Amino acid sequence: MEKRMICRSCGREISDGAKFCPYCGMNPAESAGSGSTWGSAPEPAGYTGPEAPVPGGGKKKGLLIAGAAAAVVVLALIAAAAAGLFANPKKQVAAALAKSAAAYAAAEEKLGLPDVDQWRRDQSIFQSISLQLRDINSQLTGYDLSALSGLEFGMSAGYSGEDRYMLAEAAASWGPDELFLFRMVADDAELYFHSPQFTGDAYYGVNTETLGADLTRMTGDNSMDSVSFNFFDLMELALERVEPEAMEQAVREANQALWQAAQVKKAGTRTLTQNGAETKSTLYHVTVPQEALEQYVDDMETMLSLINYFDLYEELYQSMGMPQDQIDEILDMLENLDIYGELADGLRDALDDLGDLELDVCLYDGYVSAILFEDEIYGSDVSLTLYLGGSGAYVDSLSAKFSVDDTEIALESSGSHAMDGQVYTDKTTIRLRQSGTAVARITSELSYDPREDEENFQWDLEVNSSGLSIFSLDTQGTLYVEEDIIDLTLDDAVLRVMGMELCSLHLNCRASRCPDWLEQPMEKARLITGMEQAELIAFANELQNNAEAWVEDMEALFLARLPQELLWAVMYA
Repeated sequence: MEKRMICRSCGREISDGAKFCPYCGMNPAESAGSGSTWGSAPEPAGYTGPEAPVPGGGKKKGLLIAGAAAAVVVLALIAAAAAGLFANPKKQVAAALAKSAAAYAAAEEKLGLPDVDQWRRDQSIFQSISLQLRDINSQLTGYDLSALSGLEFGMSAGYSGEDRYMLAEAAASWGPDELFLFRMVADDAELYFHSPQFTGDAYYGVNTETLGADLTRMTGDNSMDSVSFNFFDLMELALERVEPEAMEQAVREANQALWQAAQVKKAGTRTLTQNGAETKSTLYHVTVPQEALEQYVDDMETMLSLINYFDLYEELYQSMGMPQDQIDEILDMLENLDIYGELADGLRDALDDLGDLELDVCLYDGYVSAILFEDEIYGSDVSLTLYLGGSGAYVDSLSAKFSVDDTEIALESSGSHAMDGQVYTDKTTIRLRQSGTAVARITSELSYDPREDEENFQWDLEVNSSGLSIFSLDTQGTLYVEEDIIDLTLDDAVLRVMGMELCSLHLNCRASRCPDWLEQPMEKARLITGMEQAELIAFANELQNNAEAWVEDMEALFLARLPQELLWAVMYA
């Protein structure tokens, strides 16, 4: 029969020789002199000696000890799991890459810019740009050029897939005088052209779905009888073939496969001077096998085949009813546009020479602090360094350097990219060096204060060579941002060449979802293919007469507004 003993802490019977009480957690190894509550037999009833437990007190103490022991076990398990994660170099580098990418995504989101790509996917977008000459330096030519002030050119385009409506315009003006306006309107199957200078207030167009049959009826030539298409159907077909979601998924899968093939090994620490700050980073050596890189190139080529333009063009032309021999001629001319295939072949050749990709990745504070690469490709010494973070927030500083033998291109970017001060600032410099000598420098400085409604944007750009300013552009204006619109107006953009002011400009760029006013009224809209021969002849004569009148009007306008010496210089240059 098994010998039993009683726990003096909780009073329950346990096996003799037990290491601890399974009920309260007390240890029998504690000596009786130290207040042990263990014994081989129960005390007599009513015992109140020094070893007698206070009623309920031992149980509470045991529960506390048991709870503490359980907490220690849980913490140990968590620590073991964490150690398993962070002891794995590959997982640690992957976590740092994800954290770094998330930091840049958060900084971009903080700018609050709308998703223009989503507008395109929704097939509802309007875009416009206009440029006006404010002032021009007459000293550059020796002629008085002030009369040219006010010249303006603009373009705009809007597309609504839901309404099956598209508008495109190009216009030029000179102060209060309109020089020309060309407008194209697509309204479902009808395509119209309009210009006040050439067609008056009328719109002339064709029905694209009956175009081939109409041409056959008008000319008697049935070679184009099968031509029939709808512009919006073609756009939907093109968008279906592009499949952006499938492309994004293909890129994610290719990236995951490439990373799975990579080998990561911890290689100690390295002290870096990155973007003005010294950090002691953990160094990891990453090896990506050549086979995995070649597979990645194949995957990217396959992904780009989702937008195979040759197949898309052929399908579009076929849907339009174009004869196959004419389609083949067009595709033969486009054959040289296979840039994706040429790029993939070039990368494969480079990988044959490079072999496995060997690079070092440095981590600091959970982020990627540097990526370092050096190797020989095609007999040339190639190196690439990328430093992230350093001073301020992680995304505030970035620098990169790429060199091939004695030619080096360096990029440095710093500022308040994280907008900790609620203002976005950036200074980016690109330098080109040859054999250690500075050849060219491009400097960009930008600031944007979203708290202000006006005059909240400034951008300066300069191109410098050997210490001489070749080109500079200084701008300031207003960036207006809402959920469905982004509008940039530069009231004063000063252009300088060789340090001398050339001109000042006014620029406006705008993008938005399709506005309600996009659809233009066409009170006098006529289909050319529905006209009789006499009407067509009258229409052609009207176009010719209007064109001649427009040329005369332009000559009169320029003669009236330009100095004679400038006019003759332009005409007989």
